[in-house]
Amino acid sequence: MQHIHPDISALTATVAQRWLTLAEQAIAQRGRFTVALSGGRTPRALYTLLASPAWRERMPWAQTELYLGDERCVPANHPDSNARMVHETLLDQLAKPPVFFPMVDHPDQPAQDAAHYAQLLRERLTEDETYAPPCFDLVLLGMGADGHFASLFPGTSAVEDRESLVLPVWVDALNAWRISLGRRVIAAARQRIVLVTGEDKRATLDEIIHNPLSTKPIARLQRQTELEWHIDSAASIQPDRQT
Repeated sequence: MQHIHPDISALTATVAQRWLTLAEQAIAQRGRFTVALSGGRTPRALYTLLASPAWRERMPWAQTELYLGDERCVPANHPDSNARMVHETLLDQLAKPPVFFPMVDHPDQPAQDAAHYAQLLRERLTEDETYAPPCFDLVLLGMGADGHFASLFPGTSAVEDRESLVLPVWVDALNAWRISLGRRVIAAARQRIVLVTGEDKRATLDEIIHNPLSTKPIARLQRQTELEWHIDSAASIQPDRQT
């Protein structure tokens, strides 16, 4: 399902309302709301909005658990750290922030940190079924201009992996290690919301929507499970359609 918004401000306001609705539903049904957060410019704007006076008192933070969908293998205080961004934009702005589980403890040991995070998810989020993957209420995703999501980049073996819960990912183009949720966990979530903004995403978005054989990473995910797209007019291939 696609929702086109005139700008980032309108997009984040709509997604903030979706967050609140999904939170209320999850808490009513299961007593808590579990979210895997994305890094990036648009999620930063969303988290800033959620921490604003207009929204922060409306959110059931005490019953919310926040995780990460991916992370760079850098120290927690590094400017590129998603955990640092989440703290700066959201957690540090709240009088009583929700519980938050960062991904990286040892930046030089990505395989170890990935294994530890997978075990954390098994312990906290696995449903009753013996072989079911951990199940988030919401996974927030961004999309890169190359079609990557989380840290599943084109040309990496992680894109093909449909079994791992959490995995270390070496990205040649960035000469760096990252840690990412696997497609299995993302596909198992009760809701997946993709935030796409900026003109540089338009060509990729056009391919994903119109080419059923696209090999872009997020196109593979879309063939696997349902995605809820929130797109600004700059990225949209149909900028005159707004919801």
